[in-house]
Amino acid sequence: MPRTDLREVLAKSDNFIPTNVDRPREAVHPNDLILAIEAKLKRAGGVVHLVVPPNSTGVSSQHPNPSLIKAIARSREWYERVLEEKSWNQKSLSLYAGVTRRYIDKVFPCAFLAPDIVEAILEGRQPRDLTFKKLCSEIPSSWSEQRQRFGFASAR
Repeated sequence: MPRTDLREVLAKSDNFIPTNVDRPREAVHPNDLILAIEAKLKRAGGVVHLVVPPNSTGVSSQHPNPSLIKAIARSREWYERVLEEKSWNQKSLSLYAGVTRRYIDKVFPCAFLAPDIVEAILEGRQPRDLTFKKLCSEIPSSWSEQRQRFGFASAR
């Protein structure tokens, strides 16, 4: 769809341009198209995220979090190494992975997350406030307690 056609559709639709919002700066060029949406920036895990309210239309609610995915992948790899007797303790895991023992202690319990939590994180369906720090701090052994603590719905 050409920009001029899109501009016309958006200009004529009350659904796309709310009247109670301050208008953005005026377009400099006739073909410029400026879209405004309520959003805020939030820093989480060393990354800045654009947070859009859940009632916004046309925006996917699935946002995979790389730090959560990395923690799960590492913990699963380390767990497999322990099962295969390639690593025997935190020291051998930390030497293998090139990380500190403290990091191993923090991340290793992610290998025991409930399967539905892992699936949701991999698909980007985790709660917006679930950070690496929150996930890796004292993970409960009970799957139902994990769901409650991290803000997931009960398993079906």
